[in-house]
Amino acid sequence: MRKNILNLLKTTYLIDEGASKNWKFITFLFILATIMITASHQVDSKVYQIANSTQDLQRLKSEFVTTRSQLMHLKMKTAIEKKLLSTRIESPDKPATIIYVQIDG
Repeated sequence: MRKNILNLLKTTYLIDEGASKNWKFITFLFILATIMITASHQVDSKVYQIANSTQDLQRLKSEFVTTRSQLMHLKMKTAIEKKLLSTRIESPDKPATIIYVQIDG
């Protein structure tokens, strides 16, 4: 038992006669670890992209609501009348007449 631990610490398994098997396995583990690290970094970058896209979406939604409320305010009759007072255009006293057209086909 003690001899096995000393051999492990001295890394004799890397320089003995059958060491080529060990080197192949160590190389395989190194490549596997590199692939896992690369995949982890790619996943992290995707998470950051999703977070940024979510923030952009929230900002655009907020901007849309603000713009829509401004548009609704501008379309109000009182707002239009206030703007037209400076040009001396007033609202009519009687409502507009609706004309119905019937097309015989």
